[in-house]
Amino acid sequence: MSGTRFWVGASTTGALGSPARGIRSLDVSPDGGTTLGEPIEVGENPMYLAVSPAGVVAIVHELAEGRFSAWSLDGDTVRPFGRAGGTRAADPCHVAFDEGGEWAFAANYSGGRVTAHRLRSDAAADAVLSVAFSGSGPDRSRQESSHPHQVVVDAARSRLLVPDLGSDRIRVLDLTSMPDSLGRDGLDAGDIAVHAGAGPRHLVIAGDLAVVANELDRTASVIDLVEGRELGSYPVDERITPRGLGLSAIRLTASGTVLIGDRDADALVALRLDAGARTVERVASIPTGGRHPRDLHITHDERFALVADQASDSIAVLALADGVPTGVASTVSTPAPGCLARLP
Repeated sequence: MSGTRFWVGASTTGALGSPARGIRSLDVSPDGGTTLGEPIEVGENPMYLAVSPAGVVAIVHELAEGRFSAWSLDGDTVRPFGRAGGTRAADPCHVAFDEGGEWAFAANYSGGRVTAHRLRSDAAADAVLSVAFSGSGPDRSRQESSHPHQVVVDAARSRLLVPDLGSDRIRVLDLTSMPDSLGRDGLDAGDIAVHAGAGPRHLVIAGDLAVVANELDRTASVIDLVEGRELGSYPVDERITPRGLGLSAIRLTASGTVLIGDRDADALVALRLDAGARTVERVASIPTGGRHPRDLHITHDERFALVADQASDSIAVLALADGVPTGVASTVSTPAPGCLARLP
């Protein structure tokens, strides 16, 4: 069985961790061995990446002016795919492709917008479509306005799901009207409300359910995607004293384990999803040995989980048993890792 290749996005500003010099590849072998590629400059602050089935990587550059670029991958070679463009909104922090790999969607955190970018080798990757959100939540320091934090393609229902940390909502955008528009019948129409003060950051889809990592109150919400409602929320680890950092990324294994980055504990938490009961329950919390787990991902064979610890300039490689982390197998040193994008 072959290994898994990731591309590591990173901060070049030095705001958290040491300044990086670009993106770099990271190969993980079936036995957990790692090979880290040399940095490749792709522009300032390439904080989040996504890879299409055709081997095009979309990058959002987390900057006040909101930059977006696309690159063609050929082994270790990275070449421009078209021309860099803009999101016309501030601080894009997440990007995802549609199923065909022709469109990329970006969540613009400070700009309060989702933008759609059509990828063409002969054009600039500017935002073609844009949807703005409004709203706020009870935490005045963090929820003063809309803060889209992720875009997830819900292919079964032909729509985008957008966790909005600022408004305690999962925004819902209809994709059936593409490429003419990102469909929306009216303000907040079809959105899914989560409990006040949750601060939804990232989610994963499990059939007709979604599990949401709520950054602000350290809970995981279970959502019924058919009925469009929150079924319940569960403390991720009530033993931990909050430090104001909260939860971060979330992934789902084939065995039904939900993995969540816990920045208050500097740990990887595992929850078991009971799809029948529509509940989650914590089964493990393993310290990564680093600081500020910003992103995480899983190898194709699900033997290992990788956690990008941005503040400690490191990536932790944790062994998995039936999707549950058992301990840190190794640590990779690299400046300010912010994203782990897995090749299909």
